[in-house]
Amino acid sequence: MADIADGNWLNQYVAPQLLVEFRNYNDAFLSALKSAPKAAVTADGIRFNKLINNVGFYVDNTADFVAKKMTGKKVFIEWEKYDTDPTEVDDSEVRALNYDKRSEVRTKHTEAFKIGYRDHVIWKLAPDDNTASEMPVMRTTGGNDGNGRKRMTFADLVQYLELIKTLNLPKQDEFNMVLCPNHQTDLILDRDSAAYFANKQIFFDPVTGKVNSVMGFKFWENNAAVAYAADGNKLAKGAALGAGDQYGSTFFYGPNTVKHIEKVKTLYKPETMDTESADPKSTFRTQTYGLIDRVVDYGFGAIVSANV
Repeated sequence: MADIADGNWLNQYVAPQLLVEFRNYNDAFLSALKSAPKAAVTADGIRFNKLINNVGFYVDNTADFVAKKMTGKKVFIEWEKYDTDPTEVDDSEVRALNYDKRSEVRTKHTEAFKIGYRDHVIWKLAPDDNTASEMPVMRTTGGNDGNGRKRMTFADLVQYLELIKTLNLPKQDEFNMVLCPNHQTDLILDRDSAAYFANKQIFFDPVTGKVNSVMGFKFWENNAAVAYAADGNKLAKGAALGAGDQYGSTFFYGPNTVKHIEKVKTLYKPETMDTESADPKSTFRTQTYGLIDRVVDYGFGAIVSANV
């Protein structure tokens, strides 16, 4: 087995390639989020207007009608600032290495930014707790996975779809479910899915195991997942799971989302500006402003693994 140690080989005859990191960069579900209208983007955020529908419908009415005002609601979403850690590269290591370390560092910053933004988005969209009927959070009902967690079943998906349909969301082709890794596996193992779909290729891609979009859900798969405590509250972003905490799959209704990212900047201070260090240093950082949020707290939710 190969040994991996800290540092880099300086011998010019070693192979220059870098090993690929084992990190999940999948952020395909971001394409289902709605971009902010350019005209609504201002220096301090984005503003939305919403009319509340209070129009009644009558059959065989005999009384005089009285005109009513249709009131509005306004929504304001502030900018967020996104940053990566600065990375330092000194002149002595750059001249000794047989690959362009500065270029590789910039690439790593881009990758870290994409992962961080993806994780932030999925955490931001998920409901904060399980108390709002407009953002239903349901627990799984399947058998024990062997680790004290109830598996997700196909029947759970059907029941959750029923909850979503009671919200009367008009665009049913905008129902998005980001499956966490546990639930992806659960659905592949669930016998009920085989009973509902004689040809399992309707539900699963037989080559990749990806869950296809069926029953009105657009399924997305991601290793990033939001976790909930046993009391139903969402854990802080990146928090380690404790006893009774479980991961969940996140539901979102596309039209009720908004995302916008300004041009991402690579901040670079060259070593030519370092007049004091024995080995002049250059530093890199990625930074930008953006926003991601629920426009209204309606049409979001989660299916969270239950404890046995």
